[in-house]
Amino acid sequence: MPDSNSLLLRILVIEDNPVDLLLLEALLWKTRLPIDKVFRADRNAAAIQFIQEEQPNLILLDLTLADSSGLDSYNQINKYAGAIPVIVLTGLADMDMALETMANGAQDYLVKGEFDEKLLSKSIKYSIERKKNLENIRVSREQYSSLFYYNPMAIYVWDLETHKILEVNAMAEKEYGYSLEEFLALSIWELRTPAHFGRLKKFIQKITESATMKSSSTWEHKTKTGKQIFMDISSHRLQYNGRNAVMAIANNITDKLLLETKLEEERQAKQKEITEAVIHTQEKERHDISKELHDNVNQQLTVAMMYIASAEKKHKGGSELLKQSAEFILKAIEEIRSLSKGLVTPLIKDFGLVKAIDSILEEITAVKEMHIEFISDSFIEHDINYDFKLSIFRIIQEQLNNILKHSQAAGFKIELGRTMQIIYLSINDNGIGFELASQKKGIGLYNITSRVELFNGAISIHTAPTSGCAMHISFPITKHLMR
Repeated sequence: MPDSNSLLLRILVIEDNPVDLLLLEALLWKTRLPIDKVFRADRNAAAIQFIQEEQPNLILLDLTLADSSGLDSYNQINKYAGAIPVIVLTGLADMDMALETMANGAQDYLVKGEFDEKLLSKSIKYSIERKKNLENIRVSREQYSSLFYYNPMAIYVWDLETHKILEVNAMAEKEYGYSLEEFLALSIWELRTPAHFGRLKKFIQKITESATMKSSSTWEHKTKTGKQIFMDISSHRLQYNGRNAVMAIANNITDKLLLETKLEEERQAKQKEITEAVIHTQEKERHDISKELHDNVNQQLTVAMMYIASAEKKHKGGSELLKQSAEFILKAIEEIRSLSKGLVTPLIKDFGLVKAIDSILEEITAVKEMHIEFISDSFIEHDINYDFKLSIFRIIQEQLNNILKHSQAAGFKIELGRTMQIIYLSINDNGIGFELASQKKGIGLYNITSRVELFNGAISIHTAPTSGCAMHISFPITKHLMR
């Protein structure tokens, strides 16, 4: 088997999705691997011909193709691959199938959309090295003992009755930090913390009841020093020196999970940056539109009113019609003033969030007869930053707009409070309610949810037709909220 560090790689990619193929090739060329050529095949029949004619030294295989799928796809390729390592490409929904292919000889699997060039490079190097080791084992004709003792993954055998560890390989000693003698004095319980004993008990019971059971799952283990590691373990029953036993093949995926966690954290941080930028842009647009309505449109309407007044004096016969026109324009001016006031950024910096909320509630009661209750006794805001208070104001404003337009409610209650750990907001109305599933994609709820997520908050909505709506939001008090 060629060494990826010394020979140029000839890679065969078996993928029938053009977009996935394009992304994968881009990642391949971004790695620092010595790649000579990348071959492409969109089905197994063409891939087998490439294998026979071009002799690639690595295969990246999508399990779902036009002429095969699942384990069958892998078995067809593996029949001709021989000493060529195979890395399976799969989706999140096909993890079990990917693990099954590894149990049948695949070197590794990668979840589409969940890896970058670094993880791809590491997987390729690992797969080539692992295949090389397996070939050395096959050539030496020490199939079982060599596969066990020199496997690049940790392997241990444990007694199904006593749960004692009966045998381990060198990689298990390296991964866990115990010597062979120390391992043989342990049980599988001592590789886990008490928090996971319940899960282990259920697993032992299940595998004891089934002589043919095979299991693949991720377990949290601890090393000799107490360090936490995550092992992707494939287990199956076997007879070992006349005992009912279980062989566990464990792949340390701690680094992989840490990388995935880091990538997810970076994705969330980037999303927050985008959301924050969008919200700031929205506030600027609100201000600009409000100014335009007040300074331009309303002025033009006021001029129109003056012309009508002048026309009424000159044309007595059309005074009724002109009077109605004047009334319509006056109503439009009042509507624009109201709209402009709603768009303008509230004076939270000057008067505080609670006063700003009081102001919009007073506006509602001035034009609509409703029972309104606002509780904010426990809310302290002097040490909270302006952006967070503005987001709270916009959330309330958005939900009140929904209530007034759609709920047919006779009243609503707002509660804004604070404890040592959280800031909470509840908005409950006694309206007709709605089907939540049909409203989740609405721009109103989207705007509310975006603002909640920006400050790591949690939101729950309870509603149904004829049952009103209860919205509950909570924010953890962190440095992100403080001045």
